[in-house]
Amino acid sequence: MMGVITENRPPINVLRRLPIIEKLLNVTLENSYPCDFDNAQHFMDGILYDIDNFLIDNEMEGMSSGEIKEFVLEHLSDDIERYYYDSEENC
Repeated sequence: MMGVITENRPPINVLRRLPIIEKLLNVTLENSYPCDFDNAQHFMDGILYDIDNFLIDNEMEGMSSGEIKEFVLEHLSDDIERYYYDSEENC
């Protein structure tokens, strides 16, 4: 499981969907190419864009795409940034 911050605990509807959100993020990261991005923020924007596009066709019941993106930004952005820096070495 990715490192979810516990001090700012998300609502129960998010926690119930956490495994799905993490899987979505993992698939998005695995299909990304960090070398195409100028920096970690640009990479984060690209990941959020890809997640949003996925959610247009695959709605997650009980959560809007905005809520999912907000959760990712607040709780999983460190994981995305770490992925970017770890992958950057292969560029």
